[in-house]
Amino acid sequence: MYGASKVASRQSAAAGTEAIHHPIFRQFPCWKGIVPPDFIVNFLGVLTRVDYFEAYRDISNRYPEDRRVETDYPIFDEEYFEWIDVLEATVAAEDHFTMLELGAGYGRWTANAAAALRILGKSRSTFVAVEAEPTHFQWWSQHLAANSVDSSNLRLVQAAVAGTDGKVGFHLEDPHYVGPARWYGQHMGGPHSIDAVSLNTLLQPLNSVDLIDIDVQGAELQVLQAGAQQLDEQVKRIHIGTHGSDIEAGLHSLFSRLGWICVRSFPCGGSAETEWGPFMFQDGVQSWLNPSFSRVPNDEIVILSEKLAASRREGLRLWQELENMRAERQRVHTIDRASLTWKVLVRAGRFRDLLAPPGTRRRKMIESIVKKS
Repeated sequence: MYGASKVASRQSAAAGTEAIHHPIFRQFPCWKGIVPPDFIVNFLGVLTRVDYFEAYRDISNRYPEDRRVETDYPIFDEEYFEWIDVLEATVAAEDHFTMLELGAGYGRWTANAAAALRILGKSRSTFVAVEAEPTHFQWWSQHLAANSVDSSNLRLVQAAVAGTDGKVGFHLEDPHYVGPARWYGQHMGGPHSIDAVSLNTLLQPLNSVDLIDIDVQGAELQVLQAGAQQLDEQVKRIHIGTHGSDIEAGLHSLFSRLGWICVRSFPCGGSAETEWGPFMFQDGVQSWLNPSFSRVPNDEIVILSEKLAASRREGLRLWQELENMRAERQRVHTIDRASLTWKVLVRAGRFRDLLAPPGTRRRKMIESIVKKS
């Protein structure tokens, strides 16, 4: 669910998910106040129009008549880890906070990060937001304005995020499309030709980046592989929404080769055990940290040595995987050849029985010749 009010939190508690929140939340007191009509609010005080998601109107309708609300921290679901990454990134930021939100609807996490920075008293920031769906893109500007995010710190790009710049086919509607407030699953591969922008292009004008939040509906591996070098050089932390086991395995291989630290990884489409109990994951979650930007005072040679060791380990794993595949192919090939030989022998035996039936003089002569040879 996209909203996080006390109403939603009570629903989560009723489902048996009472637990101690991650310590990062202690730095952000829960907002309380009067919520305007047709809005909901989260614990940072971020206001969201009910038009953006159909479930929001139900939340708003359950607010008290005077609209005075005391918020609570987020419910325990797959998005809880996104909250942790966003809040930890804002707390860790020093002179300037930079964030890319790639393919995320109406700019929800950009607004959340801006609100967190405001609470922390950090004013210098840069946000780059990329969204392809036209209505969601319009909502993005509207949402950030409603939450007083300084437009001079924003770069909004209406495009799909892809491995290269140019044009891509895009699905703007699903077969049962009922409007932008009910579907956020737009993805590449559809009939609509739209602009595409690469991660390299987005990173090029920036210095270091505190956080990339990426949810691009199955294109995440393609996007990150194409921009791996700049990603490794510029980005401190990444939060990825994943969409498939092959993609998840590819991401693990990519970031292991780069020597990054896996903070959390939960596969999509099932239940997984977490620090806060079992969660259901529709999208998967991967969170990675770049040790090159570690605040621990490590010598540069030590960091490079650790990244090299991680790359070697991943290289050995991939080599072993290749050897296993080669051995399996050889085994299958041997079985096929043996099977073919057996078929030839069986047919030869039948032909022999036809020419020289068992017990006949001709058969005995053939058997005598075979024994001598």
